[in-house]
Amino acid sequence: MLTFGGAHQVHGRIDLPPPDEVESCLDSLLLPAVRHRVRGVLLVLYDSGPRFGAKLARRLAERVAESDIDLIGCLRVQGGRWFDPLGFHDVPADGVPFDVDAHPILAQAVYDGHLVRRSRTELAASIAAVPAAVAETEAALGEAPPMRLYEVGRLVDDAVAGTVLSAGQVASLLLALGDPQGRDAAWGGMTREEAKAHVRLWTDVVRRSPDDHVAHPAAVLAFAAWLGGDGALAWCALDRCFASERHHGLGVLVAQMLEGAVAPAAWEEALGSSDLPA
Repeated sequence: MLTFGGAHQVHGRIDLPPPDEVESCLDSLLLPAVRHRVRGVLLVLYDSGPRFGAKLARRLAERVAESDIDLIGCLRVQGGRWFDPLGFHDVPADGVPFDVDAHPILAQAVYDGHLVRRSRTELAASIAAVPAAVAETEAALGEAPPMRLYEVGRLVDDAVAGTVLSAGQVASLLLALGDPQGRDAAWGGMTREEAKAHVRLWTDVVRRSPDDHVAHPAAVLAFAAWLGGDGALAWCALDRCFASERHHGLGVLVAQMLEGAVAPAAWEEALGSSDLPA
């Protein structure tokens, strides 16, 4: 879902639901659009057959109208072709072929230095554990002392600037993150300008963390990804976080912000607050 005309531009993605979960799925998709008072939406449905896609498109159109939002268009995508299930355009019955590999948006993303993943599976694999690196961290955990608060902040600053952490430093950082104040020191002062560098840092830490220590760095990675505008990566990081600790405080906070389509710009207003969950 792409939105237009609101105070903040909102994009939403959700897996196609089974038939008995359509309404709750549409609630989750449309609530952020209503909250941000958008004027119009463009919907794109990816599915493997026309019947369910067309039925879902009609119900989406009804729900969008009920929300007093203009439906700019609705496309159904299958097998490298797009179709028009609601008849907005004069589209052939066999659809219109397209090639995203040559699209200007993709070219611009590559030019800007964004690594474009072809699927959510590929994105999730980019933050999966690296067994050899995890083994090094596990060995270091037996001897590493937890860092003091000022050491956490200093280490994070150095790593954001490009310093590669040793296994011992990763181990000490993981131990420090077990303390809520240590977690606050790691993420509490993060800025939008630093978000991309933080994503690189915490991706590295997550990939080197044992399962019983990964929840904290994965939650920080999710926050950094949200702050940098990468909601898909944030959800992948939350999957790793919640697999280790289902009700992780920071993880739950990031999930709520993603579900509510809270704009990253809102973070500036929260900087300096001392009562944010850790």
